Amino acid sequence: MLLRAGKTNLPAPTSMTVNDEIIWSEDTGRTLNGTMIGEAIAEKKTIGLKWEWLTEDEVKLLKNSLVIGFFPLTFHDAGKDHTLTTYRGTLSKEHAGEISGVYYYKSVSVDIVQR
Repeated sequence: MLLRAGKTNLPAPTSMTVNDEIIWSEDTGRTLNGTMIGEAIAEKKTIGLKWEWLTEDEVKLLKNSLVIGFFPLTFHDAGKDHTLTTYRGTLSKEHAGEISGVYYYKSVSVDIVQR
């Protein structure tokens, strides 16, 4: 699976969910009879990523690649590769601890949002 932040290839996630979100105009709402009014002005993607059983070096790679601020993310969805300007939400890490001399994380997750 193709997943890249900037020029860095990221570990393949165990789960990737892509949400195509519709952004509506500021004056969107319902009239007194319940009819929806407003205008769809854009479609943006939110990508939910989850990894399981990563080493500390792999988590460092994620942390260093999914930077604070905006960054390009390349991924595959609906038959084509996309490169979008994105930012990340909270990077959550569940620690497993040291196993046979290697430090592991049981799970790591983050939401990536298109700018």
